[in-house]
Amino acid sequence: MASVSGTVLSGRYRLSSKLGSGGMSTVYLAQDEVLDRPVAVKLLHREISEEADQLERFRREARAAARLSHPNLVSVIDAGEDEGRPYIVFEYVEGDTLKKLITDNGGLEIDEAVAYAIEIGRGLIAAHGRKLIHRDVKPQNVLIDLDGRAKVTDFGIARSLGTEGMTATGRVLGTTDYVSPEQAMGEVVDERSDVYSLGIVLYEMLTGDVPFRAETQIGVAMKHVNEPLPDVLVERPEVSASVASVVDRSTTKDARDRYNNVGEMVRDLEATLQVEAARSGGPSGGKATTVLDSVPKSRRWQGRGVRVSGMGVVLGMIGLALAAAALVFGPEQLEKIGSDDEPAAESGTEIALAEDSATDFDPFGTDGEHPTETPLAVDGNPSGTAWTTEGYQGVF
Repeated sequence: MASVSGTVLSGRYRLSSKLGSGGMSTVYLAQDEVLDRPVAVKLLHREISEEADQLERFRREARAAARLSHPNLVSVIDAGEDEGRPYIVFEYVEGDTLKKLITDNGGLEIDEAVAYAIEIGRGLIAAHGRKLIHRDVKPQNVLIDLDGRAKVTDFGIARSLGTEGMTATGRVLGTTDYVSPEQAMGEVVDERSDVYSLGIVLYEMLTGDVPFRAETQIGVAMKHVNEPLPDVLVERPEVSASVASVVDRSTTKDARDRYNNVGEMVRDLEATLQVEAARSGGPSGGKATTVLDSVPKSRRWQGRGVRVSGMGVVLGMIGLALAAAALVFGPEQLEKIGSDDEPAAESGTEIALAEDSATDFDPFGTDGEHPTETPLAVDGNPSGTAWTTEGYQGVF
């Protein structure tokens, strides 16, 4: 294709350098000569503009994207045609794609990966709120601006929920590295398909690589349908169980077992982000800090150290034992066991517990919960010693 650098579209947008190219269009950096600002112009390939279905698909992208407005979505500024060639004008996002960020770094810091997944999810929530399913969520379609904010772009194969569009069934559109099983099979998809793709993006941010590889794109798609996702905890052992659980739930083969919507996934990620920041002694960088500050307090993990006396725990254990007995024997039988007409049981033998008989438990599988203090729970001193426990809210 001949160079179009210097071409002015509709007497307003002067094209300069190429930013990227795909099967049906090329994106150029351009100058808006009316408002004197840089913009990005997606120009449909000339040979594609003669195909009625592709032309309609391109126009649909313009209409779909123009309906959306959110800080984590790339905004549409204008659309038009010049000498029969349609184009869409987007805000110009100076920065790199998330894919380049992953490639350059071989994976991201864990809290940074979670933070980007939250921002991508927030953008998708806005799209889903307008009944639009992206269907091509991938790091190449996420731009990271100079402030470190993630912005989702390219709604070229988006479909409106509640309508049967030209690509609703029978055709697989979208990069198969991130394609949901139902989309790979050409089935009708809903927002849970975007949940799956976002889960794969999170997996790649954590491990530095996509989960499946094959000789062909169809081969990759069939692996998404048939093969279990590699365990993210094996690929990167320092990932916490809470992050791994989000990856696992979002990428189940059966859409019915996934999060019902991206909002549910984002809420779990928001709760997890503070846990990740706490594990590492604080957020690793500005991105995690910025996203963490935006999480509503009601969704944050709340951890607090509590001093508990030995006698308090013993009394609590007695209460739990009585409750369990009531469930097993029933309240009437339990009363008979303690009544005066029953022969009293003979005194039992006192058993001394070894110091190592008590162990700690960390629900996130990290570095334990005060393991050095567990002997104090069985030292036979109910009032003179105590140990630290942790409380968790909003995570499970």
